[in-house]
Amino acid sequence: MRRSVAFLFRALSFAGLLAPTETLAQASAPTPTVSITGFIDNNMTFTSNVSSFDANLGRNRDKQWYGRTRGRFDIVGEVGPAKGVFGFEIDAYWGQTGFSDTTGIGNGEPCFATGTVGTVTCGAVGIGAESSFDLNTDTQGSLQVKWLYTEFPVPFVPFPILLRLGAQPFGTAANYKLATYANGDFAGVNLYATFSPTFKTQFTYVAIDENLLGKGAFGPVVAQSGTVQNKCITSTGTVIGGISAPPGPTANCQAQSRGDNWALIGSPEITLMKGLDVKPMISTVFINGVTSVNARQGRGGISILVGGPFAPTTSPASTGGAGVAGADGAGTGVHEYRHTIGVDARWRSGPWSVDPTFLYQFGTQAKWLQPGINGATTNPYGTVGTRASASISALLVDLRGGYQTGPWLFQGLYMWTSGNRAQDNPFRTVKYFQPLDADSAYQGDWGTQIVSFGVDYYQELNFSGALAGLSPGIGIGYDKYGRQQVGLKASYAVTPKLNAGVGWTSLWTDTAVDTDGIVVTSGGILPSFVCRTTGQPCRPEGDHTYLGTELDFSATWRFAPAIAFDLGAGYLFAGPALGHRFVTVPYCQSGAPASNCSPPNPKDGRVNDVIIGSVRIRFAF
Repeated sequence: MRRSVAFLFRALSFAGLLAPTETLAQASAPTPTVSITGFIDNNMTFTSNVSSFDANLGRNRDKQWYGRTRGRFDIVGEVGPAKGVFGFEIDAYWGQTGFSDTTGIGNGEPCFATGTVGTVTCGAVGIGAESSFDLNTDTQGSLQVKWLYTEFPVPFVPFPILLRLGAQPFGTAANYKLATYANGDFAGVNLYATFSPTFKTQFTYVAIDENLLGKGAFGPVVAQSGTVQNKCITSTGTVIGGISAPPGPTANCQAQSRGDNWALIGSPEITLMKGLDVKPMISTVFINGVTSVNARQGRGGISILVGGPFAPTTSPASTGGAGVAGADGAGTGVHEYRHTIGVDARWRSGPWSVDPTFLYQFGTQAKWLQPGINGATTNPYGTVGTRASASISALLVDLRGGYQTGPWLFQGLYMWTSGNRAQDNPFRTVKYFQPLDADSAYQGDWGTQIVSFGVDYYQELNFSGALAGLSPGIGIGYDKYGRQQVGLKASYAVTPKLNAGVGWTSLWTDTAVDTDGIVVTSGGILPSFVCRTTGQPCRPEGDHTYLGTELDFSATWRFAPAIAFDLGAGYLFAGPALGHRFVTVPYCQSGAPASNCSPPNPKDGRVNDVIIGSVRIRFAF
């Protein structure tokens, strides 16, 4: 009997109906593989008046010339169709740029204490980087973890579904076109289902902020002041805690200020015919209190920081306001529901290409009315201490096309996004488009060097985290005033390894900018409620719409395997709409204390042209 069973087993194995034990083991456990991909960029750049730090084109002192290195590495482990990715990045300028080699406060990097009173000192570095290489280049604390995710097929489903979990790139989760709505990286879930070669869909959950235990769950801020250590000043001014200690910095007590903020994105991909792909999109964003500057930029003088309209406190604000009675500093109940619908498409036919994008945004945005800035006890938009809900209604149109003939490629662009008028009440209406996360890269695939990222992708007009709403690549529009743009470019492939091109683009705002307004940190430009000529209260009025015209040149030469030399240069003829009040206080109203305002300044509204020149050597592997 045992011989018969053994014979049958051998026969089935020979016929392929029953695999040997070794074969089954091999089939269920594919050989793991590990690879490393990435690139190293070495850049040298000169800029004049880009205003990455002060967002003020009138200073005429904003010149830079520097070198820097960026390394991006992705470690990819694969076992069959399953994959795990760890992506990290290092950005550093050449030569020490501050008191230390890392940026310190603002990016989670270390600072150090100096002197006998424990003064905290942090090192400053250039835009986009976390560190600088000094002599011996022993730089600490400058590693960015970009991606850490797992990707695998979902079992027991009738059609292929690829599931990705963790810190990951947006990719095409929202649109084909770069950064029109969602770009960069996020933590959450992405599900990619393939129903047929012509119909696929993605569903994405984005975790923006996480309130682990609820407001107030975290204890007082540890600080020290005078002879008291672990001292914390509450919103009412009460000092709590404390033991004897040397003098040092103080801190305010604030409740946990981030809510459970999230976004959902649904985005099918449909091939209607050969050469025509359509990608509808629907997305909902929920925000409670304050959130990331990428998801909400300060515009129209409305601060997005703790203590501002989205998360006020009862204590005096840094701008001089008296606070809001009953506020908790956590933004409790200050909700924003932002919905975006639209369609992205791409059409290819022979030498022609067309890429249209249409997005409409609607919803509600709540915020508190607070006292005005610089000691004002009233708010020109309404009654202080009340919570208002603004209606969101905004549009974005982005149309691009191209024609290829031999080595020549000609392309054109028109974009428009809606905006608010200078006199509009931001507590009632929001008409400017807000991306979920443009990651500073809107139109980074178009080819300009100043109004979008070019060869040096860390330099862009008004690229400042504190004033992100003025940056064309972050906010898409210009402050609350919207934007429209027309552009043309042509490139010529001299050889398969050498390509060069030129471009022209002009920009305007959708509504006129009040260039008498003042810059508010993390709040954009606050319109002026005092007339420049009379010193009397008046309604804000728009002055200019023209932002400027950029001319640019770029070239790429792939002179060795995996090595590319890139050159980019741009000149922006700056328009008057880029101007604003030179100082950070409003015009004096007749009879007002001079300490809270100032008369017109000769530099008010002045703008200067912008220049950039960059070279880059990229090694990609």
